[in-house]
Amino acid sequence: MNAITPFVAVDVQSWSLFFGTRRILHQITLQIPAKQVTALIGPSGCGKSTLLRSFNRMHEINAEAHYEGKIYIEQKDIFQWEVTTLRRQVGMIFQKPVPFPKSIFDNIAYGLKINGCPPSEIKGRVEEALQKSYLFNEVKDKLHEPATRLSGGQQQRLCIARTIALQPRIILMDEPCSALDPISTAKIEELIGELAQQYTIVLVTHNMQQAIRIADYTAFMYLGELIEANNTAELFQNPQQELTRNYVQGNFG
Repeated sequence: MNAITPFVAVDVQSWSLFFGTRRILHQITLQIPAKQVTALIGPSGCGKSTLLRSFNRMHEINAEAHYEGKIYIEQKDIFQWEVTTLRRQVGMIFQKPVPFPKSIFDNIAYGLKINGCPPSEIKGRVEEALQKSYLFNEVKDKLHEPATRLSGGQQQRLCIARTIALQPRIILMDEPCSALDPISTAKIEELIGELAQQYTIVLVTHNMQQAIRIADYTAFMYLGELIEANNTAELFQNPQQELTRNYVQGNFG
């Protein structure tokens, strides 16, 4: 893991999120370092995924959602971004891979086409994304076969390739390994480590050992509040808050 750099990719300032009158997130303040892996941990229902989805304004599909506070992506308020541009710069990988009902090649080429990539560049960009996602050697002879024929782990790497083909700055991952077998999980974790050299990665995980293995920085959440954030080794070995200590020691989950 790399040393934490001073540049902040995501700056969350007193961020609260409501669905109707129900407050889901409570005054979250968190700085996420650039080109590192940051893990969001905590028990189920603590607000990890809700916070993650705030970063690219995914909650706007819910008419009841409203906010207080600020989130800056590379020093720019997320509400000053045009939303499609924001989501292109802040890609999202979901818990369950969802390939388009298209060929492996077209899964990646589709996003490039609708975002105005010159036709002469598409083939190279597709192959580059597959290379970066450690998938090219496994699929290079079947690029025009349906993506749905890939294994679960391959489908998740395809979804990562589809995201990085658009050259985002930040990649959000919402429990990307929870539906995968241990071998596929190891491949995704290795891939995350490689991608962090080029991209800022924010990862929601229910697996504390995964956070220890791959995250440079970790934030612990509980009941919609940020309890503690620190370098991963420091947070797990020397937590400052009793609630954090009880969680990382497995006293509740």
